[in-house]
Parts: sequence; C-alpha cells; structure tokens
Amino acid sequence: MTRSTARDSMRPDLFQIHRTRVRDGVELAYVREGIGGVPLLMLHGWPGTKRIFYRNIGPLADRGFEVIAPDASGWGDSPARSGPGWADQVMAARDSVALMDALGHDRFVLAAFDQGSVIGLDLVNRFPQRIMRQVLWSALLPFLPQEYAAAGVDGDMLAEVATVTDHVAEHGNGADRLLAALPTPEARKDYVKGFYQGRIWKAGDPARGLAGPGTFDDEAADFHAEPFTDARTFRDSLRWYETLLHPELFSEPPLLAQAPDTETLFLIGAHDFTMGPNASRRAAVAYRNLVGPFLVEGAGHFLSWERPRLLNDAIISFCRDLLSERSRQS
Repeated sequence: MTRSTARDSMRPDLFQIHRTRVRDGVELAYVREGIGGVPLLMLHGWPGTKRIFYRNIGPLADRGFEVIAPDASGWGDSPARSGPGWADQVMAARDSVALMDALGHDRFVLAAFDQGSVIGLDLVNRFPQRIMRQVLWSALLPFLPQEYAAAGVDGDMLAEVATVTDHVAEHGNGADRLLAALPTPEARKDYVKGFYQGRIWKAGDPARGLAGPGTFDDEAADFHAEPFTDARTFRDSLRWYETLLHPELFSEPPLLAQAPDTETLFLIGAHDFTMGPNASRRAAVAYRNLVGPFLVEGAGHFLSWERPRLLNDAIISFCRDLLSERSRQS
C-alpha cells in the first residue's frame, strides 16, 4: 500500500475516491484507506483539499490507521450542497461526524490544520466524547482572550495575522471583489498557487510564502490549486473567512471559545509566519492536556505535505497505544 515517491503523491487517481450521502442534500467525497485500523479523520484547510494529505494517507494506513480524508462540502470532489446556502465550519463539523457515523466509527482520532482546525475545534467541543485525541498544526487556537491575558499573552490571534498578511481581511470582507478580479480559471489557479509558492505579503517580502522555501514547485502548486479553478468552489471556500470575521453569518453559534480536555499534540512549522509570535504560549494556556508545541524546521503552513515523514511518525508515536490495542484485537 505504501506510495514511495514524491511524484506519485501528485496523481489525482492515487487513491480510490468514495462518496457517501451523510445528510439531506450533503454528499461527501473522501479517501478511505486501511479499513479496520484505528480511525483517523484528517481535515484540510484553505487553500487545500484532501490532496494535501496524499503523502500521509498511505504510510499511516500501512502502520495501522484507517485514514479518512474528506473534501468539505463544495470543495474538491465533494459537490455543493443541494438547495440554498453553503457549508460553514459548524456545518462541516456536523458533516464530518455524520460521515464517521456512516462509516461505523463512534470514536476516532482527529488531525487538522488551518481552517480544518476551526472545524475540529467546534467538533471536539460539540462532540467531546467522539474524539480519542487530536493532532493539530498551523491551527487556530481557541478564542479565549481573557485566559490568554491572565497568562500574560497580549494581543489577538487574527490581529497578529493581519500584521503580516492581508488575505484574511481580503477574503472575509471583499470576497466578491476578489472573485471579480479573478474572472478566469487560470487567474484563480495562479492566485491560489501564490499561497504555496510565495506572494507579496503585507510584510513586503516577495519570497516569504506560507510554505518552507522551495517545498512547492510548479507541479505541486498546480496539483493543489487546480480544484479552486471553478468559480463557485473558489467563492464558497472564501466564506470560511467571512464567518471568522463576521460570526453572525454562522448557521448556528460555533463552539470556538472553549478549551477542550482532549489530549492534543500541537506542531508549528518554523516558516509559518501566520501563526504569530505567541502561538506556543497560547497553546499552553488553551490545552490542558497538551503534548508540545513542537517547532518543525523545514516546514511552513502545509506541514503534512512539506514534512510528511515527520508528521506521520509523530501521529504514529502519539497514538502508539491505540495502534497496539487495535492490533491485539484483530
């Protein structure tokens, strides 16, 4: 089952794509490998799809996980929900649990980053009994300003991000203007590729991208940007930023201001400047059952793709007891 080369991981047909109707009007496309292993749900962020885990799925399945990596509703191979509306992060959390229900998993390990970590945060607070433990990287921390201030951590996460990049505000406040400025599939693809290869950030350094230096060549950037060429997919994906900046747009109140007790492994890519200077200190306050945070050299925002062996080994080590127990039962 092991996929051995970096080029193999850029094949859209590397894994079989499954499809399940999880709720009325909601069909999710997902990869499922290693059936019978420890259930592991992997949630992508922006600008990503399940493809961002194509260097993790095979090795983790080989080591005893049942890896489930869905595209969020309306992203990648998952069609937009039927009827009006779009899928915000709370809906995505409920969709994810419904998918795990459909696959017969009452409890599972969660792995998430970026906007996927927002989904995961709502999920772990809304369904705490479902999550055995979680692995997070490049993740938004729980919204706990009073707790952070009491611990001497000043400032706001989103405000810190805004000092180095304007894309959060651009996506959250000007999505329609942005879409109008990117009228063709090629323009949208080039825009998304910039997040992998470097763009002119607010800090003014054109070589400073979300990823570690040289980790995404044109082929890799094309592979991850291609699903965002469709205008509706691109526009709907930006709504996850709109809800963060305008919480009244959520379909129901999100559970983002709670600190979960779930055992948590937290990783930070050394080149991921969007995490801000206080991410490690906030994580130490927010997660009462924390392993880390660990700084990963050679990685930026997309750690699962940039340092796949390290992330895979970290997940395996963090869940070694779960894997041993499942092996004894089989």
